Amino acid sequence: MDIELLENESILKGLHFPYKIQKVTHIVMTSGRLSCLVDLRSYSLKAPAMAIFLPGQVVESLEADEEFSGFGMLMSQDFTDSMNLPVGLQERLFIKHTQFYEITDEVLEVLTSCYRQVSSIIKQESNPYREEIIKHLFSAHFYGLGYYFHGIQSQPSQMTTQQEVCERFISLVSENYKEHRKIGFYADKLCMSNKYLSSLLKQETGLTALEWIERYVVLYAKSCLTSTSMTVQQISDELDFPSQSVFGKYFKRVEGVSPKTYRQSLTKA
Repeated sequence: MDIELLENESILKGLHFPYKIQKVTHIVMTSGRLSCLVDLRSYSLKAPAMAIFLPGQVVESLEADEEFSGFGMLMSQDFTDSMNLPVGLQERLFIKHTQFYEITDEVLEVLTSCYRQVSSIIKQESNPYREEIIKHLFSAHFYGLGYYFHGIQSQPSQMTTQQEVCERFISLVSENYKEHRKIGFYADKLCMSNKYLSSLLKQETGLTALEWIERYVVLYAKSCLTSTSMTVQQISDELDFPSQSVFGKYFKRVEGVSPKTYRQSLTKA
């Protein structure tokens, strides 16, 4: 099956951080609090709430209080693609940086019902149609969520102009850091000078433009070293460095140790 169910402690168990998300991961909180750091953004939620983690995102931490309970579903990209959801709906559901929500009791009831139905069908191993039934259930499930999220995302922004520029910059970096590590690329996109962009970011976030870019590059590299079997050369290629040597020097300058030393330190921890 291209879907796996999680419940309570299994949601948090066995993860080594930073962790690179491999499958679409849908978590629903029924009680308690959950905090996490995803792609350098901090989130804190109180139940009832839900989160969607996407393949390629990097989770640095995931912590819950003693009252936490909930359930989750892991779905392969092939499985979600096979549902053939309209592009507009996919954008609302799976857009990065906006997939952490507090939800109403009514929505929680719907999500819980869907989880129970999927759990029941998965156990019917002799049922030759179970995967198709689950796909149809999820299609209906995501159409319902899409309608709910549309109302949330259409609400007016309360950010200042400066904060909106910072958000646009960080979103651009999250989408382009593998290919573009120069400030000029982002300054051009935002129609401002390198100096002004860095000054604005430093004032609003405490980090310069270059520091934000470096954080994304090194965080992704660390997640690959932590949660995948990729070689240093493969990570270097993934991040579009001209050579493993250049990547190693870049990583060491930012992190203080070489990629190899960083990975070795994980086995000693």
